Amino acid sequence: MTHIEDLAGRTDRALRTRAARNTAEAVYTLVRSSDDVLDALSHQRGWQRRADDEFVCTFGGRTSTLNVPVGYDFEQLARLITRIEVNVFLGGGADDLLLRELQSLAQRELERLFEEM
Repeated sequence: MTHIEDLAGRTDRALRTRAARNTAEAVYTLVRSSDDVLDALSHQRGWQRRADDEFVCTFGGRTSTLNVPVGYDFEQLARLITRIEVNVFLGGGADDLLLRELQSLAQRELERLFEEM
């Protein structure tokens, strides 16, 4: 691997890491500041509502479905939305190990935000 390829790989990883944190923060803001979280989610970038409790997130040929649990709480819903967004928006070209790291990082960021409330 050349120096340029190594640098490009590290840059990609850093950008995805930052995006995972930003995703967690955006989802946290969505669930904490919306009177109707599910309605707000249906208007978010990449999301489409299929039914009262079913949403689809699509980006770059990747799709994931969210079935909202009955009696959900805001933290649970935030974790589910964040997980899907990281998979769909950041998963393109990322290997499984990196994707798991991004998921873990985003979940830790969410926990930190909920603890600060």
